[in-house]
Amino acid sequence: VAGALPGSLVIKFADQLASLEGLEGITAIGNDTLGQSISLNSVPALESVTGLRGVEGALPGSLRINYADQLVSLDGLEGITAIGKELEGKSIHLRSVPALQSIVGLRSLAGAL
Repeated sequence: VAGALPGSLVIKFADQLASLEGLEGITAIGNDTLGQSISLNSVPALESVTGLRGVEGALPGSLRINYADQLVSLDGLEGITAIGKELEGKSIHLRSVPALQSIVGLRSLAGAL
């Protein structure tokens, strides 16, 4: 996968997925009808999002990570400079990410969420 995705990046119920390696060629991500740009849901083995390090600029929709038991940091998201909102009004939604120790990967964000 390379270039801009016109819609969202959604990964759900991927019990064995440990990384997003192979997605480094994605440079931009759009959003879906719910207003979500990145949705990682029920990915209990996911340890890293560094495969998204090629994404640069603003996400028009939200960043949603749910039930990612092994995710330690958001390293790899440094190129994201702004995050829009989903229909529920949330920009960043992190739920049940118990191993998360750092959100430094979002240090490039500027402006209101």
